[in-house]
Amino acid sequence: MSTGNTVLKAEVREGTGSRSSRKARASGRTPANIYGHGEGNQALSLEAHALQLALDTPAQVFTLDIAGAEQPCLVKEVQYDTFGQVILHVDFARIDLSEQVEVEVALRPVGNAAGIADGGTLTIQHNTLMVRCRADAIPDDLEVDVTELAMGSSIHAGEIKLPAGVVLDEAKQNPGTPMITVLAPRVIEVEEEEEGETPVDGEAGTGDAPEADGDAPAEGDKKEE
Repeated sequence: MSTGNTVLKAEVREGTGSRSSRKARASGRTPANIYGHGEGNQALSLEAHALQLALDTPAQVFTLDIAGAEQPCLVKEVQYDTFGQVILHVDFARIDLSEQVEVEVALRPVGNAAGIADGGTLTIQHNTLMVRCRADAIPDDLEVDVTELAMGSSIHAGEIKLPAGVVLDEAKQNPGTPMITVLAPRVIEVEEEEEGETPVDGEAGTGDAPEADGDAPAEGDKKEE
């Protein structure tokens, strides 16, 4: 569960824009911004490796240590490079750990779906769910029991069991959305050629003799010398 216990040291970043961001990255730091709670936008930078390790965990809430002042915050957006490996920029939102927040939480299917034994395939239609809860009670993931899921059946957003204090954010998540489904195998029909079918003209086996080029010489005609 995300509780904001992970503390990341952040430095105030001078300037804004691409030039300031490139300067931060060149020194092994990742540019970031923090905003919200009635305060202005503040440009920051964080040690790139420490930030990468923190964001590789399920946690969504962190505490930023900015010049000795600690600020709980929620990760709002992470920008990666083209290959999705290097973090280019992070947006943080200031929060109070007791307030309600809207977050996406990963789904974790457990069990063997009944429909798989009949040849079906378990398919994750959506791997996260939008929920509302206290900032200090964000689940790391949501366990979804798929054991009873039969062929052609789905588990919908509104059917997923949530921990106490966590509710579906119906403003952003339709309760009727299929989240996990067991799909039936595809059946490919092959058309068989009917027996006794008459071949079309030009096909082998018609019995027609090939036409000779030119006229055959009439009987009795002699080749001129």
